Amino acid sequence: MKQAWYSGHSAEDLGDSAILVGDPDRVDRIGALLTDPVFLPVKRGLKTVTGLWNGQRVSVGAFGMGAPIATVLMHEFADLGIKRFVRIGTAMYFPPAIGGEFLISDAAIGFDGTSPAYGVPNDEQVGADPAITAALAEAAAAAGEASHRGLYATYDAFYRDMFGMDAKGEARANAMRQDMNNRGVMALDMETSALLAAGQDLGLAVATLCYGTVDALSQEKLGVDALDRGETQLFRIALNAITS
Repeated sequence: MKQAWYSGHSAEDLGDSAILVGDPDRVDRIGALLTDPVFLPVKRGLKTVTGLWNGQRVSVGAFGMGAPIATVLMHEFADLGIKRFVRIGTAMYFPPAIGGEFLISDAAIGFDGTSPAYGVPNDEQVGADPAITAALAEAAAAAGEASHRGLYATYDAFYRDMFGMDAKGEARANAMRQDMNNRGVMALDMETSALLAAGQDLGLAVATLCYGTVDALSQEKLGVDALDRGETQLFRIALNAITS
């Protein structure tokens, strides 16, 4: 029986489609929504649950943070037979999006180190799967949630390119965010470009759905109550879309 190198999973462990999350705790919370969830052995910190939603087997796998390991997990799942993926999480957003809205990737620009390995040079756009993006928009509308479809930008160095922890980082991040806003970027994250590039290279259907939690220009953050409500909707929208 073939087993994946890092996750340790086999094809029999996994569903027909997959949702990729950063935070391993989200695997527990999504697993609680599934019928007959099976939590797989954790290897290298990669936590996965497989269960039923709308009568279909779905796997939810956590990669932690960043493009390299997110792509490793997706590549392993793909090698075991999964062809449809939605990456979910939170993201910084630019106007016209506002906090508490859902952000769906039509495409992404990569400034990460992983996208070029899958054939997409930095600062070049790569598209998301149109059928999955449409399904995400429909699922959000059915849930009564506002969503935006648009362009993501993906970075590796969070405390230099996205958020300044010190004076040097603040100056660089402010300049980067203003440049992205001027170029019509909708959202910033650490994974989407690499996942879309790998999906294109491997013949997969991939898209991202994020909950807008931080204003990229003002750095204003959503409150705890809004975060909790949005996370539950994030899970349900993604599950409905990936099984539609």
